[in-house]
Order: sequence, then C-alpha cells, then structure tokens
Amino acid sequence: MKIENIGVIGAGMAGISCAKALVQAGKKVTLFDKSAHPGGRMSSRIFEHWTADHGAQYFTAKGDSFKLITNSWLTKGFIKPWLGKIVSYNKNEVVDVDHSVLRYVGVPAMNSLAKSLVADMTVQFSQTINKIEKVKNSWKLSSKEQGQHQDSFDLIIMAIPPKQAADLIPKKMTNLQEICLNTKMLPCWTLIAYQDSDITLPFDGAFMDESPFSWIARNNSKPSRANYESWTAQANSEWSNEYIHYSNYEVELLLVSAFEKITGQPCKLYQSHLWRYAKVESPRNESFLLDQSNRIGICGDWLVNSTIEGAWTSGEMLGKQINTIFV
Repeated sequence: MKIENIGVIGAGMAGISCAKALVQAGKKVTLFDKSAHPGGRMSSRIFEHWTADHGAQYFTAKGDSFKLITNSWLTKGFIKPWLGKIVSYNKNEVVDVDHSVLRYVGVPAMNSLAKSLVADMTVQFSQTINKIEKVKNSWKLSSKEQGQHQDSFDLIIMAIPPKQAADLIPKKMTNLQEICLNTKMLPCWTLIAYQDSDITLPFDGAFMDESPFSWIARNNSKPSRANYESWTAQANSEWSNEYIHYSNYEVELLLVSAFEKITGQPCKLYQSHLWRYAKVESPRNESFLLDQSNRIGICGDWLVNSTIEGAWTSGEMLGKQINTIFV
C-alpha cells in the first residue's frame, strides 16, 4: 500500500525522530503538538534574566547509532557537554559519581535541540489533537483549538504518553487500547528556583536520596546559560504521586521549604510544574507499536526506557519500519 502523507501527534524527541526517518524516505509529514514549542519533556522556561531546564536535565548516548547522531548534533552546535560536578547526595554525605559518562544539554536551553531539529519541518503548534477518525480510507484529525483539520492522512503516528494515546485510539483497536491502558506512568513535581546570591553547595547536580527530591541541579552551571543562580529540584515519583492532586500553590510551599533546608538560603523567586507522565514504571522492551491494517503507529520513551535516547530510538525504529513496509 502506498503511504505518502503522514500525521505525527507529538513533537517530542520520539515524534521528531520518527518524522525525520519518514521525511528522509520521501514521505510528507506534518507534526502536531499541543505546546507552543517542540521538545516535550525536553523543556525550558525563560524568565526576564534567568532560565531553567525544568524537564529532562541532560542526556547520555550509549548505543552506537545514537552516539553517531549525538556527534552530528555536537558538530552542528545544537548541544554541548555539561561538565558540571555531579554527585550522589544522602544525608549531607556527598559521593562523586562516574565522571567518564558524558552528559549533553541543548544550548542555550534544553529545548533548543528540538527547535533546531524541526526548523526545516512542517509543525503545527498549539494544536491539542482530541479526535482521530477514519473517513473512507484516510485519517482525519481534530483539535480542541481548530476543530477538524483540512488535511487527510494515510497513516497516523502517536508520539505521546500512553494515557493520552488511549484517549485517541478508536475503541475497536482493542490491542493498542489494552497496551496503552495497562502502562503505568509515574509523575514528577518539579520546582524551579531563582536565587539572588550564589549557593555554595559542593556540586552542580545531585542524585538525591532524601524526600521529597530525587534530583537537584544548578542550571547556570550548564554551558551557554545566563550567570544568574537558578536551580531545578525534582521530586521523586513516590512523593509526587502522593501529592498529585494538590495545587501548585500547596506543593510549592512544601518543595520550597525542603529546598531551602538543603541550600540554607531563601528562594527569591520560584515556580512549580507537574509532569504527570514523567517516566514509565515498567518498560515494555519493544521499540514501537504498529497496526499495519489500520495504519496507525505508536512510539515513545515509555516503550523502551524513559530517556532521550530511548525516545529517539523508538521513533526512529518506527519510522524505518514504516518505510520498509509501505512504499
């Protein structure tokens, strides 16, 4: 069957990598994303004079294929190594972690990589896809903002969390429905904080073993960032799940208090964000899902592992499989 026009829902790293593989094979691809920018959880916030990465903090490259891609991004200036001091922190005990592992960040912000990757692609931002339906032999998409879109698609790819995918998948596709509904994603409450003076902690990033945090990092230690002291503190999944129904205001009081105990300084400015689908509890260990007869595919880090490499690999492998199967 000839497949020419493909719609990809989700412009995070899985959706981008899948779209890239399809475009390279001559397919016409349109990406849709509910946000105003690409990147998904590779997210950053820009304030008047300071910035903060409040989603994925960095990424590593372990597989040979992803190492090649990472090196190409380095060459193009999309990313740089983060050479900050990374430690394990437990009850005021600081232990260095493996410094042979290279950690990369987008520059000048984490989401800058995604922005660079979609610069030559067709992307419709601020489009919350809330319905997909078959019309004759094609797929039609509708968004909360625009209603039904004019274009029809030969194949649809969903590069979004499983719960969101399950809400879109037609009920008759029971196999895909069951997989998505039976996949548990873990939440993460995140605090981003600005300080008007330097924090003198002996590290730039720390894996924490003290509630509520699992990770804290000094954003301004990353390359090409503003010099103003800003930090990201991410709560562990157990704590986040306990407070998942709390408001941002209620959670901020708790997170700020815990963060100030670690730093010994009051937060000047702060915001919080709930990543409701931060990471998968148990990966399926399959790179993607593809229903050939209905021409619908699913990719995402939740199928492999909750890393940027996992997301990229999932999307790329789905794109290559579609290129192999469909002319």
